[in-house]
Amino acid sequence: MKRVHLMSATALCALALSLAACNQNTPTADSGNNNTVSAVKDATTGAVAKVDAEITSSTQGFVQAAAMSDMYEVMAGKVALTRSHSDDVKKFAQQMIDAHTMSTAGLMMAISQSNANVTVPTELDSSHQSLLNDLTGAKDEDFDARYISQQTDAHSAALTLMTGYAKDGDNPTIKAFAQMTEPVVQMHLDMIKMIKASK
Repeated sequence: MKRVHLMSATALCALALSLAACNQNTPTADSGNNNTVSAVKDATTGAVAKVDAEITSSTQGFVQAAAMSDMYEVMAGKVALTRSHSDDVKKFAQQMIDAHTMSTAGLMMAISQSNANVTVPTELDSSHQSLLNDLTGAKDEDFDARYISQQTDAHSAALTLMTGYAKDGDNPTIKAFAQMTEPVVQMHLDMIKMIKASK
């Protein structure tokens, strides 16, 4: 059963990457079409993250996904600080940089305390890098909407990840980290939804 889910996630990832390739070949003159492709790509990458989160109950899988989420959040937040024209978005971006830097430190401490033998990623995977590229390549007038959309998807996926591991995780110390982090992620999701509703 798990193999079927993994194949589904791989298929979705391939679709996201093919959409990324399509987006690079899309003429920039047609702004509407470019935005549509970017929105579909964001949604597809969000779906990949959500599928991955739903099947992640192993410590290695959780650590990989949580660390990747933190890395992306910090990098995306730094881009938003320099690109956004919205005070609300900039404030949220700074909060994400601070919170996800702290989350990474908490995760590393939990790994150390649990003596878990896991590999922590040091760079973004292709789907997160594609999202970051899409964010940095957004036109000024499209940037805030793109960032808000990505943040909504990313925090929805992160909430699923934290909830899943907090319930079914196989390492008690890292499971406690997930349980403590879950309400923080929910708060971030609520915040970005409020910003989205105000736009």
